[in-house]
Amino acid sequence: MKFMLNGALTIGTLDGANIEIREEVGDENFFLFGLTAQEAEEQRKNYDPVAVIAADDDLLRVMRLFQSGHFNQFEPGIFDPIIQAIKNPHDPWLVAADFGSYLAAQQRVAEAYQDQQRWVRMSILNTAAGGKFSADRTMQEYNEQIWHLQQVPALPIRQDSSELAD
Repeated sequence: MKFMLNGALTIGTLDGANIEIREEVGDENFFLFGLTAQEAEEQRKNYDPVAVIAADDDLLRVMRLFQSGHFNQFEPGIFDPIIQAIKNPHDPWLVAADFGSYLAAQQRVAEAYQDQQRWVRMSILNTAAGGKFSADRTMQEYNEQIWHLQQVPALPIRQDSSELAD
């Protein structure tokens, strides 16, 4: 949301704040990728990320680069937890399953960026639609839904007469 308020375009899955962001900016101003909630639930029943990796040439190439130490020549093993997480059949984010969709979304981003007029328009619309995500609204909703605290009345702003003369 902070990026959105500064004109950034969102590339994301339909979870968390992304659902609300997409509703506000419109489908055409959001780069969606990944499984739907239903597809993810179905995938989790017999998720085999190693098979997914083997079936996707792009993902297989990326994983081989990670495993070869290509990105961490001076810090061997630093990416091992990431490699293990991607290959884990209990990965809650289903990273391997979303990889192909993510690449396709990145291609749509690259195409949109080539049309600078479109890109700037999308950026402006993202900033304009960001008002819903103010800290005031968020804190009020958290209080109503989670904390249930009694609201403290705002104090009036006091101005002394010398400030009014300026």
